[in-house]
Amino acid sequence: MPAVDLTLLNTRVQSLQLFRSDPRVYLAKLDDLLVLYTTEKIKLGENVPIQTLLPKKNIPDLVLHKIIETFPSLAAEYPDNAIYLSDVLWSREHLEFKLLAIHLLMSLPSSKWQAIGNRLPQWTAETDEEILRKTILDLLARSEIDNRDPLRAYIEQIFTSQDQTLMKLAFQSLINMIEQKDFNDLPWIFHIISPMIKKSSLSLVRELSQVIIALIKKSEIETAAFLCDIYQQSNNEKARKFIRKVTPLFSTEKQIILNQIIAQY
Repeated sequence: MPAVDLTLLNTRVQSLQLFRSDPRVYLAKLDDLLVLYTTEKIKLGENVPIQTLLPKKNIPDLVLHKIIETFPSLAAEYPDNAIYLSDVLWSREHLEFKLLAIHLLMSLPSSKWQAIGNRLPQWTAETDEEILRKTILDLLARSEIDNRDPLRAYIEQIFTSQDQTLMKLAFQSLINMIEQKDFNDLPWIFHIISPMIKKSSLSLVRELSQVIIALIKKSEIETAAFLCDIYQQSNNEKARKFIRKVTPLFSTEKQIILNQIIAQY
């Protein structure tokens, strides 16, 4: 595909914003814009970065990015329109439409987070495409999740499911969340991972260990205290084995504390 003329693209995207007040007209104009950059047939030998079983329009990432950049202002000024547009875009079969739907939904203001919480479980259940699930969880990890019960419930629901692939993506989402500078609700993270430490499934030990590493970087003393409590209160040998396994990840000082607890039980 020829290089995208950035100046022309910016002009077209800016023109699209004139129709935000009417979601049906906006959708029609969005379709007109995307048609200009659609190449549904891939040339032999052309690099295809995203692997998916969904049909694709092969719209350049730059075009999608420029459209997505306008979503926060659209969602802030016309949140109900944004919800309508998200639902329509998600209902379409092509990958690009579904990606736009996710980004638009996750751009909604805090007053509409119930709408997000209602849709995420349904959308996740409707697809097994890793690119879509990963996009949802990546955006969720970067959102301001404090005190947003529907979204917390969604994440907790993932960890009670039997979908190992989705759980592994959710672990990465937790890590991204913990690494955010302004995220400090470690008790909620401890609440989520405590049952999993007690189960310590071999298939998820690596992901669980990565979460512990992120927690240590955030607050080593709180993480050590959390694991000490589990070791003291639980008679579960799997949990104790996991804690012994991750003890070397701590500083020498905290390892001494953990090893003292381990020696007592």
